[in-house]
Amino acid sequence: MDEDDVRDFLVQNPDYFQKNPELLGLIQIPHSTGAAVSLVERQVSVLRDRNVDLRHRLRDLGSTAKDNDQMFSDTRELVLGLLPARNLAELESALIKVLREAFDIEYGGLMLFDDADEHSDPVRRVPESQLKGKLGSLLARGSAGCGALRAEDFSFLFPGAKIVGSAAIALIQSDGKSLGALAVGSSNANHYDSDMGTLFLEFAAEVVAGLLIRLDRS
Repeated sequence: MDEDDVRDFLVQNPDYFQKNPELLGLIQIPHSTGAAVSLVERQVSVLRDRNVDLRHRLRDLGSTAKDNDQMFSDTRELVLGLLPARNLAELESALIKVLREAFDIEYGGLMLFDDADEHSDPVRRVPESQLKGKLGSLLARGSAGCGALRAEDFSFLFPGAKIVGSAAIALIQSDGKSLGALAVGSSNANHYDSDMGTLFLEFAAEVVAGLLIRLDRS
């Protein structure tokens, strides 16, 4: 018999050493430290390592479940906070309130794309070209993006806040048409960096888009 025959035999008879325990004391397996250990000790060591790995996986699963629960809670709070809005003014007010109170957002802003400025509600209107002319770099990858902003651009997003900061912005779209933009900001220029995900902000923009259409039809 050669080594392959022995290996195949042990694979086909995993209880062989259980039936012949006296052989375990004769087997020595070199340890990484250079010392020799018995097969049983080696098995215990392997099982211990596997146990540690399983504990780490369980911990990661628990952390992921906790994050998912928090995401669901945040999403629920956002939607329930916006649904009662009966007009654009109430929608904007509810949106800013939810962003600041539920998500601890330092700055929040809603703007709609419109060249005209004859509206009875206080919601801010700006030409779409103006937003993209100033903040097109944030939207270079698509309909949402993050990054640091100069004081001039930060003030454009959040009037009155003339500081260097960072922001995340998502276009509010419906049927391929841009209706406006939703933005959140921080006085920390590194808070919203270019690598940060924008999935939740994009979802919030979709919710706002649906409500805008509902309010427009009412």
